[in-house]
Amino acid sequence: MVGAVAVTKQLVIHPERCTACRMCELACSFEHEGVFNPNRSRIKVEIFAEEAFYLPMACYHCDDYPCGQVCPTEAIIKDPNNRWITVVDNKCIGCKMCMQACPFGVMGFSAEVGVAQNCDLCGGNPQCVKFCSPNALEFLDVEETRHHKRSMFAAKVREAMKGEAAVL
Repeated sequence: MVGAVAVTKQLVIHPERCTACRMCELACSFEHEGVFNPNRSRIKVEIFAEEAFYLPMACYHCDDYPCGQVCPTEAIIKDPNNRWITVVDNKCIGCKMCMQACPFGVMGFSAEVGVAQNCDLCGGNPQCVKFCSPNALEFLDVEETRHHKRSMFAAKVREAMKGEAAVL
């Protein structure tokens, strides 16, 4: 098929499974920086201690990728095959406009090298997923992701219907 886009995979996050162990951050920082330092990770676990809710966050590789739309040097590109967003280090001038534009606040910046950084999915072999023992992270085909979301929504509707039936 001419012009077909390759099947792509994406990071799927299950916050209900996250224990805030931060192994994902350690795996990421070691893979990319050679050090075990969560501050140098491209995935961050947001911790809401009072609610005991933890949310790993990384680049969502948005279709419209506002980070790339504001980049004055076109250093942020979308791969035409897998649709992942990539920062081209030698084009980045370190202006941090991408950080301002990211709707999720997940675009990072490396002061050590002076360039923007995002989750690059470890080139298709995300280390955060491998080291997430509670399985809060998965790397799935987009179609599997859609199925997962539909299943979660259906379960919520089913629970709501049970509660409604109990009221009647």
